[in-house]
Amino acid sequence: MISQFVGLLALMAFAGLIAGLTLLAQRKGARRRVLRRIDGYQSLPATVGTAVEAGQRLHFSLGTGTVGGADTAAMLAGVVVLDQVAAAAAMSDRPPIVTTADGTAMLLAQDTLRGVYARQNALARYDPESAQAVGLTPASFGAAQTMLPSDQAVAGALLLGSIGTEAVLLTEAGQRAGVTTLAGTDNLTAQAVLYAAADHPLIGEDLFAGGAYVGGAPAHLASLTAQDILRLAVGVAILLGVAAKTLGLF
Repeated sequence: MISQFVGLLALMAFAGLIAGLTLLAQRKGARRRVLRRIDGYQSLPATVGTAVEAGQRLHFSLGTGTVGGADTAAMLAGVVVLDQVAAAAAMSDRPPIVTTADGTAMLLAQDTLRGVYARQNALARYDPESAQAVGLTPASFGAAQTMLPSDQAVAGALLLGSIGTEAVLLTEAGQRAGVTTLAGTDNLTAQAVLYAAADHPLIGEDLFAGGAYVGGAPAHLASLTAQDILRLAVGVAILLGVAAKTLGLF
């Protein structure tokens, strides 16, 4: 019971910290936080620009994550970046194509794309088939990725979500087609594979920082700052606990 109360208290403190930092970031004249360089996100504008200028598509894969499962957070992190990338690529004659292995995630991707076109007053150009469920198992999903770079005239491939080692099929297909690949996942084994196979791999928690790096919204930047503060607080608490135990205080 005590642990649940402490957990709830920590969650409320985290939410309050994010809210306060967001309001602070929204103030006029507030200093924008300087983020460390992540090459994958730094390369995105050039990849999107190439696709728009060449009249080609971007392939955005949300992986095999499902809505409501343990991998929901990774899938939603990909959706956040999808919204921002699609907004920049929507002016192209060939909008991004989104693939997923879950029907609910497909509907979420369709709604995200529809929202992008609605904000740009170009809803008539929205194509629901731009988001597709191409395989309901990891093996079939991975196999489907191998055909997209050549079939859809893809200029760049982005994989942001939860996926296993089948992710290498997408990156290898991209390399054969001469397509730049950016990939990030919450699966540690897949991260090791993508580090060697992707042009721009995302390591560790870089996947969840996409919203702050690509869009730079105050809420996303505030979330990163709040996480750093909590990491520091946890580190200090651990050191104090070790010191107290060493001194025999408890």
